[in-house]
Amino acid sequence: MEKGVLKGIVIGVIIGLLIGYVVASFFPVFKFQKEESLLEKIKKRGVLIVGTSADWPPFEYIDKNGQYAGIDIEIVKKIAEALGVKLQIKDIKFDALIAALKGGEIDLVIADMTPTAEREKEVDFSKPYFSDVFVFVSLKEAPISSIEDLYGKSVGVQQGTTQEDWAMENLKGKCEIKSYTKVYPDMVLVLERGDVSAILVSKTVAEVIIAKNPKLKIAFIVKGTEEYAAIA
Repeated sequence: MEKGVLKGIVIGVIIGLLIGYVVASFFPVFKFQKEESLLEKIKKRGVLIVGTSADWPPFEYIDKNGQYAGIDIEIVKKIAEALGVKLQIKDIKFDALIAALKGGEIDLVIADMTPTAEREKEVDFSKPYFSDVFVFVSLKEAPISSIEDLYGKSVGVQQGTTQEDWAMENLKGKCEIKSYTKVYPDMVLVLERGDVSAILVSKTVAEVIIAKNPKLKIAFIVKGTEEYAAIA
């Protein structure tokens, strides 16, 4: 089966499962005392406002036409369609998404976000819809194939992500950890010019980055880092 066809089937299954869950079960948990529910507010407004961080292909990014695109974007388009409302997308720094949700600036967050215990103290999450692992990406010629090869070097991570959490917990004192607002293009550019020796991202994102940047490679997969993404 061609990759494009398979990807389309997978996305279709994900969207079908999510629409049923989000519309039927997710929205009702957001209640305001003596006020209408979030779902009622969205329907009255006629617009579903979704926050994302559009620097994480293939989940969310800005395409060559300046439009939001990606797997997560297709999911929220279908959710808005199921609700019978228009869709408004706000591009927000990843580490500011939960604050924007709590502050009422947006209705949902979809950004390949992992429902960690700390985040679940702040907001509610849907059922997970995707799983992935962490990988380090480096220049092809770099002699990096294990965590030990990174000791004494600089690594790049995105602010507010579970990759940043992992790096701080496992590499602090062994590597210089540099945090950036955006993965693409910021982290990719600093890697290409040698400001960092490797960047830590999810495997799916790494595959997209490498396809666009042939000078890069997946150096190695980080064991024990399987995580799940959900809508907040």
